[in-house]
Amino acid sequence: MLGERSLIAKWVLVGVGLLFVVSGFIVGGLRMAQSIPQSYGWIAPLFLALGTVGTLTAWFGLRRGRRWPLVILALLYVPWTIMGLLGDAKQGYWPLVSAEWLGLLLMVWAIATITRRAV
Repeated sequence: MLGERSLIAKWVLVGVGLLFVVSGFIVGGLRMAQSIPQSYGWIAPLFLALGTVGTLTAWFGLRRGRRWPLVILALLYVPWTIMGLLGDAKQGYWPLVSAEWLGLLLMVWAIATITRRAV
């Protein structure tokens, strides 16, 4: 059984996955509407896949004592969030950069919280 903090951390990780899924639909819709260049076409399926795997891993995989789901979630979420953060900073999308920093901090907090409880 997860403690209260660990349960909140689990929901943070589920929420991040759902955010990736929603982002995939948004980017896919923008691509279909030809509002963004074709070179961004690969991002929508990637976000949908990352979000689906991440959401399912967080929802079903996070149980007391299991560490493998945390490794999967860290590998799915953290690198792509950092790449998005750097790309958006390079383009000057400061509200997105702020949100990505907050998301990154929440992810690290959630993974650390569940890791402490898994010991």
